[in-house]
Order: sequence, then C-alpha cells, then structure tokens
Amino acid sequence: MTTTPLTQLLIVEDNPADARLIKEYITEQSWPNIEPDSPAIEHVERLAAARDALTDDIDLVLLDLGLPDSTGVETLDEILSAGALAPVVVMTGLDDEGVGVDAVEHGAQDYLVKDDISPRLLQQTLQYAVRREEQQQELRQRNTELALLNQVVRHDIRNDVAVIVGWGDGLRAHVDEAGQDSLDRMLDACEHITSITETVGDFLSVLEEDDDPELHPVDLDSVLANEIEKARSAYDDATITVTGELQDAPAVMATDLLSSVFRNILNNAVSHNDKTEPEITVSIEADGGTVSVAIADNGPGVPDTQKDEIFGRGEMGLKSSGSGIGLYLVDTLVEMYNGSVVLEDNEPTGSIFTVRLNTVS
Repeated sequence: MTTTPLTQLLIVEDNPADARLIKEYITEQSWPNIEPDSPAIEHVERLAAARDALTDDIDLVLLDLGLPDSTGVETLDEILSAGALAPVVVMTGLDDEGVGVDAVEHGAQDYLVKDDISPRLLQQTLQYAVRREEQQQELRQRNTELALLNQVVRHDIRNDVAVIVGWGDGLRAHVDEAGQDSLDRMLDACEHITSITETVGDFLSVLEEDDDPELHPVDLDSVLANEIEKARSAYDDATITVTGELQDAPAVMATDLLSSVFRNILNNAVSHNDKTEPEITVSIEADGGTVSVAIADNGPGVPDTQKDEIFGRGEMGLKSSGSGIGLYLVDTLVEMYNGSVVLEDNEPTGSIFTVRLNTVS
C-alpha cells in the first residue's frame, strides 16, 4: 500500500525550546517522496488553538500531553473529539511508558518520550503513524461494507426460508405418512437456518463494539421466559421444564444481547440431543450479588477434553475443535458481562450449562 506523503504537520507544544528542536529534527532528516520544503509545520501552544488549527489539510498531529489549558490523556480526548481525521502522536516529558500506552489505548497512533527523541526515531514514528491510520481507515471501510453485505444476505435468507416454511406447511395435507418425517426434517432445517442468521447478527453486533459495552439492568425473568417459549415452539418434541418461579429471578447487569446467551444454550441442548424426546430443565438460584441459571439436558454429554474447546476458548478461538459460533458467542457475551459460564456433566447422562451473572445492586 502506498502511504500518503506527510505534507502538513501540526505541533501542539507549549515549550518553545522543545518545539524548535522538533522542527530542527524534521528539517535535518531526509523525508522520502517529499519535496524539500515539506512537511509544512504549524505550531500552536494551547489546546484551544489546536482545535482551531485542525483542518482536513493536516496529515498528523504531534501533541504534548501537558499544556497550559489541558493536561494528561484528557488533552488527547479533546483533540480526538474535535473530529480531526489526522492521526495523533503524543509526547510526554515523563519517562513513563504507562502514560504512552494509556494514550494509545485512548486512540493515539503512537507516543514519544521527549528525552528519547532523535531525528530518525521521529521520522519513523510519524510515518508509521500515518501508515497505520490509513490501514485502519481502510479496514473500517471494509468492515462497514461487509456488515452491510451480511445484513442484506441474512435478510434475504430469512425471507426465502419463510417462503419455504410456508410452502412446506401447505404440503402437509398432500404428503402421505411416509413422507411426513422428511417434511418435518426439512422444516426443522429451515428453523435452524433462521436461528443461525440471528446468531450471526448478534455476533457481529459484539464485534462492532469498539469499547467495552455499557451494561445496564436487564430483567432476567422476561428474557428467560421469552427464550424458553421460543424453544418450546421451535422444538415440539422437546420437554422444557422450569424449576422454581421465573418471576423471582433478579435483574442482572448485561446488555440487550443477553437473550442470545440463553437462546443458543437452549438450541444447543435440543439440536445436539440424541434422545427421541429431549428433556431440558432450567433452574435459577440467587446467591448474594449473583444469580446462576442452569440449563440441563439428557443428551450425549461432552467429553472432559472438549469442555473448554466447545466454547472456542484459547488462542484458536472459533477454530478450536468442537466449537461453534453459538457457544463461542455465549462465552464472549458472558465474559463481557463480567460473569461466567461452566459446562458440567449431568446425571445419569447429558450436560449442564451454568451461567452466572451479577445482579443489580
């Protein structure tokens, strides 16, 4: 990829000696593919002046974190919130790597410790910052296009599946007894396809989160009741029993995607069940500041060696053997909610998925 030449640089630095030294370093260094008088440098000493100087012509901002009208990472936040498209490299007079790392986590492309700056290091840092910013912008654009494509494809799939289900239901009166099983399997597959599109949509919503999600109180009883009813409607041959009263379940700290956690566990408990009549039991237990929801089935169970892999845990993620996007999403969401999900053996056969969440204090 060809990097856009660095032609306009904004230095935000209140120390004239430091600003002058940076200018000298830039003029001393030979910048490839740039005219002799470039990059053009604009210097301001205040955050307020920096906001006014930020235009679309600026290719990069070199920002001191200690200014007379702003200090610390808040200075960076103010520059980024001004809507500038240029990447930002921060400078600090503190020989503290933690300050620079914190700035990068807040959106800076890189950081420099003033006492360590040399002409060569300055050039490399600025050019790499521009290159990374361009790559990130291209990636964001590509992700936006892929998200739109995914939305369109999932919409079309759901519409076509709905048509197939409608035609399939219309065929029931015309299919003899020998063909009913095949028809039922076809309609079950349609329901599974619809479920997959919902799970993929939820998973993409998680991936699109740039920051940690903002947790809020969610009514656990409403979420569970809704997902249990959906599972009962989708799987006529399964028996889903609830022990205890759902209305006694406390509110938990989560997001609106909490429903996807229980939908995927319930679907997994039935779809991977080898019994003629799958039996699912849902139980709730509150304990102080947490609540546990256990979903037990009478299926074949999961070997101990696969109990972590089934969630896609570890470096392999979704590539882990035995993992599926549904349970990977469950594990990802519960971790985002600062909770836990554990898989254990059921007796005499089957599995128990236990989701532990924090209740509203």
